Amino acid sequence: MILRPKKRIDYLVDITPLVDVVFLMLIFFMVSTTFNVSSSLKLDLPSSKATVQQKEIKQITVSIDAKGGFYIEDKLVADADLRKRILSLSKGDPNMRVVLRADAETHHKRVVFVLDTLRGLHMSKIGIATVAPAEGEN
Repeated sequence: MILRPKKRIDYLVDITPLVDVVFLMLIFFMVSTTFNVSSSLKLDLPSSKATVQQKEIKQITVSIDAKGGFYIEDKLVADADLRKRILSLSKGDPNMRVVLRADAETHHKRVVFVLDTLRGLHMSKIGIATVAPAEGEN
């Protein structure tokens, strides 16, 4: 009796389809994810009960810290340069939206200064950023 060694059968697992599916899922999640842009400037915003739907719209963010310093897109701006910086970012478009983020401890005259500057540029689409009140807070 002659015993032949059994042929060894190599099973190959093709992982190419698995890699394709993983890449497709990665691309899907990257495209469908919305990124929340938050400012690195820490402000204590006043609270408001009103809610607003946020849309992806080109806008300029003007922030005022508690000491009265102006920031446009998180970059410190001198009082004298505020008008020029807003004008350069808006490219002279009076319909550009402006979001005013003022710390709750900011003096009122600093907010009025920004509003007067915007009025001088004929910009009327101005929003004031607030935060929702904490639970139980009125």
